[in-house]
Amino acid sequence: MSKWRRLDLRMKDQRPAIGELVTLQFSPKKATTSRARKAKYEFGSLERDVVSKKLWWRPSWGSRIDLTSLKRRFNIRWCYVAPFDG
Repeated sequence: MSKWRRLDLRMKDQRPAIGELVTLQFSPKKATTSRARKAKYEFGSLERDVVSKKLWWRPSWGSRIDLTSLKRRFNIRWCYVAPFDG
């Protein structure tokens, strides 16, 4: 079982390796309703833009997401996921 860690994109030891399958937990920083207080989980991996060298989140459903903009609204934690055959 992997341990949940706080995501910090500036330091290599505080973020998952590029291309590794991980789960991100998004917990809202400011929640005004009980529905918004629930954490959201997503499977995916980090990828690096070739030109700008920026890190992007690639969730399992396929789009690219900028994590730096999400960190303003969410506390983001991550953990590695064991590979599985599906």
